[in-house]
Amino acid sequence: MKKKKVVVIGGGTGTSVVLQGLKKYPVDLSAIITTADDGSSSGVLRKEFDMVPPGDIRQCLVALAAKDFGYLNERFQKGFLQGHTLGNLLITLFSQHNKDFQQAIDELLLLVGAEGSLIPMTLRPVTLSAHLTNGKILVGESRITRSRDIHKKLKKLSLSPKTAHANPRAVQVLLEADAIIVGPGNLYASIIPVLLLPEITHAMRIAYGKKIYVANLFTQSGHTPGFGVKDYLHVLERYMGGDVFTHIIYNTKRLPVSFINQHRNDIVGEEISISSQTRADARMVGRSLASSFPKKGLSMNDPLHIMRNPFLHDPVKLAKALMKILHS
Repeated sequence: MKKKKVVVIGGGTGTSVVLQGLKKYPVDLSAIITTADDGSSSGVLRKEFDMVPPGDIRQCLVALAAKDFGYLNERFQKGFLQGHTLGNLLITLFSQHNKDFQQAIDELLLLVGAEGSLIPMTLRPVTLSAHLTNGKILVGESRITRSRDIHKKLKKLSLSPKTAHANPRAVQVLLEADAIIVGPGNLYASIIPVLLLPEITHAMRIAYGKKIYVANLFTQSGHTPGFGVKDYLHVLERYMGGDVFTHIIYNTKRLPVSFINQHRNDIVGEEISISSQTRADARMVGRSLASSFPKKGLSMNDPLHIMRNPFLHDPVKLAKALMKILHS
C-alpha cells in the first residue's frame, strides 16, 4: 500500500513532538520549518555565517532520527562554545560544505538515519517583524517572543526581505500531501512566519489533502492570554486568507493544578479553554493529548526538551489521533 504523504508546518519544539510520534507509522513524513529564528545560539550562527538559523531544524532532526541523538540538543556549558548545541554546530558545518542549504539538511538526515524530510521554509534566513498599533516595530523573532505587548498592540507581522521566496520543495510537498498539519507551537513566532510566504498559503488553500490544526495545550503570556481554540483559528484565518482547516484537534485532559503551579514560568499562560461553541463545530476532535506527570527518568538530553518545557503534547497520543483522522 502506498504511504500517505503527511506535511507538518511549524518550528522546533511543537513540530518535533508531532514528528517523533508520526515517524513510527508508515507515512511519508515532511516538515516545513520556519527560518526566522534569531535568538540564542541560532542567532549567533545565523549572523556569523549568514545562514539559515539551525535551532528549529536541529530539534526536528533529533525527533526524526532512527536512534537517540538527544545529545545534539545539549548545550555547551562553558568556554567559547558556551550556549551552542552540538547539533547547531553540525548543521553549520554541513551548510558550509553545500551551496544549497536543503542539500545540507538532506545529508544530515541520512547521517542520523532519519525517515522523512526537513524543509526550511526559505533557503536564506529571513527576519520576522511585528508592527504595533502605536507605530513601533519589533524586529526579530526573539524580540517578538519576549514582548508582552503583542496581544494588545499587534497590527500585523511581516517578513524581510520582501523578495524572500518559499523553498520550492515546500510548495511541492504541500500540493502532494494527503494531510497538512499546522501546530502545535508558538503562534506568532513559529507558525505564522511560514504562512507569511504567499506561495505557502496559496499551496495550502488549493491542496487537496486534509488540513489539520493541532491546538496548543496552553496560552502564551503576553501573546495569547485568554485565547480559546477559536481565537487561534481566527488569527490563522487572517494570515491564510480564509478558513482552510478540515479538522481541529484539541486536548481534553486537564493537568494537575499543583504541577502547573510548580513548573509555570513567565511564558506559559493558562490551559486553553474549550467552549461549548467550539465543541459544537463538527470539525473539532477532542482527545486526551497531554503527557502523564510526573515523568520519571527525564534528562536534559530528552529529545522533546521536556525539562525546558514540560507543557507538551504526548507524541504517542497525538500521533494516534492524527492517524485516525488520516485514515478516516
